[in-house]
Amino acid sequence: MTLELPGADGLTTVAATTPARSIVFDAAGDELAVLQAAAHEPARLHELPQHLVDAVLTSEDRRFHSHRGLDARAIVRAALANLEVGHAQQGGSTITQQLVKLQAMPGADRTAATKLQEAVYARELERQRSKAAILEDYLNNAYFGEGATGITAAAWTYFRREPGELDLAESALLAAIIRAPESFAPTRAPEAAHQRRDDVLRRMALDGLVTPGQRDAALAAPVSVVGRGSSPAVREPHFVDLVVRTLLADATFGRTEAERAARLDAGGLRIHTTLDPRLQDAARTTLTTNLDDPDDPEAAIAIVEPSTGHILAAVGNRDYRELQFDVATQGRRQPGSTFKTFVLATALADGWRPDDLVDGRQGVVQTSHGNWEVRNYDRHSYETVTLAGATRASINAAYARLGVELGADRVAGTAAAMGVRSRLPTDDPQIALGGGGVAVTPLDLAAAYGTLANGGSHVPTTPIRHVADRDGRVVWRPEATPRPVLAPQVARATTGILHGVVEQGTGLAARVDGWQVAGKTGTTSDHADAWFVGYTPTLAAAVWVGHVEGRIPLRDVAGIREVTGGTLPASMFAQAMTLALRDRDPVDFRGLAHTVGG
Repeated sequence: MTLELPGADGLTTVAATTPARSIVFDAAGDELAVLQAAAHEPARLHELPQHLVDAVLTSEDRRFHSHRGLDARAIVRAALANLEVGHAQQGGSTITQQLVKLQAMPGADRTAATKLQEAVYARELERQRSKAAILEDYLNNAYFGEGATGITAAAWTYFRREPGELDLAESALLAAIIRAPESFAPTRAPEAAHQRRDDVLRRMALDGLVTPGQRDAALAAPVSVVGRGSSPAVREPHFVDLVVRTLLADATFGRTEAERAARLDAGGLRIHTTLDPRLQDAARTTLTTNLDDPDDPEAAIAIVEPSTGHILAAVGNRDYRELQFDVATQGRRQPGSTFKTFVLATALADGWRPDDLVDGRQGVVQTSHGNWEVRNYDRHSYETVTLAGATRASINAAYARLGVELGADRVAGTAAAMGVRSRLPTDDPQIALGGGGVAVTPLDLAAAYGTLANGGSHVPTTPIRHVADRDGRVVWRPEATPRPVLAPQVARATTGILHGVVEQGTGLAARVDGWQVAGKTGTTSDHADAWFVGYTPTLAAAVWVGHVEGRIPLRDVAGIREVTGGTLPASMFAQAMTLALRDRDPVDFRGLAHTVGG
């Protein structure tokens, strides 16, 4: 469609480039996926289910049929809401205004001048075209995330069906995505998408568009979607999704996510990733050989190269068809005692020494929030113990008191600087034991521990080596400059103590023949999460075992009565790293004597 809209510069003709497929490769140069979006016929409004149209109007423009391009009531409501929160949180744009932005002003800065111009264009568009034509064009041009532009592409991307086949719950979910695909796409944020879908359904019922019975049936339906990476031709679909998410978030490829998606699908890019197929196979073999019973819990392994930030492997043991959500890179879980490492590094940076004494008596720990009852895992009270000894035995009481002394804000700052990207509490002392609302991904922990392997310098993790255009010219490389976050002597001292955890402490099962290993076990208080996170001088890895849905105690798993970080996760770490390091010559940590076993 061509809009005859007023403008000082007249009409501009832009030559279109011939679409070309973008291809994703692994680190060995073998093809992982082709990212060209499937061609989809535009939807005809009269062929769409009425509940789909109603859901979109409910979500985006409830007075669409009564305004003339601008909705004064919505503008006032949004202005008042934004004034209350102190920033722009709601918008008052009508569907007509949104269509103008999509077709006539893509990527325009949101200034007072452009908003005025948008309003003028919207009034003119309403004069030129019928409401039905505007709504049809909007549905065929709106962006739904995951590279899907238009309702036909969205229905296929998320549900593998035509728009006319969508049920009420599916229609409400697609309508919910439009407002902010980056925040509400169910493949990225299933909980937020679920909540937003339910909000749409409840508003539809309030407006009399569906009956209470229809609303309740749709609310009870699970949010079950497919996603871009589910094509049989895609190898490692979870990793391909990570690559796509990374590029869709980078302004190098377009000002809006829709523009970036269009370039990914039709720009002929050659995307060379960091995925090492041999290490990916090692991680997957480890999972399948240890957890092969249908009743077993889930698990995830992430392996990174600290010196480059390259994500070499990331795998969970749930099939993509069952769970598009990637536990290794997206699953945030309580880290338990693996978080003690950040307390340890903070203490050593503050002048503590490995042989300094701490109080390990279990019982009441006084904090600014009140008394905190702390129990050691073995239920034993330690009068005094060295910092190194408290780490080897993972003594909760000692680390609780140390964390209180150092301050939760400093511990959170150390974790963030080392590579934990999740939002962390800065005023809750329970952060010292991985509690207080702390939730992290396996990838984040692997990256953070990798900072220690890298001598205290952090390199941001990336799944991409470089991106080239269709002619082979490199157009993008990730930032890979090491950033010092810990003094080298602090990193060495932390590594020395964590090496002791593996050689003499709770991490004995994580030893790798011929290699020095440092790391830390972690088990949550309800036994729902068990971790081992560790590193050699060249690789860092995190292993998580638990249940994705719900907090179920890990008991009677793989012949283990009660799974802790020092049992199954530690042994899985050893197996994966043994396979991963099989063709490499052992390298020692700098400044540590070489010891194997014992």
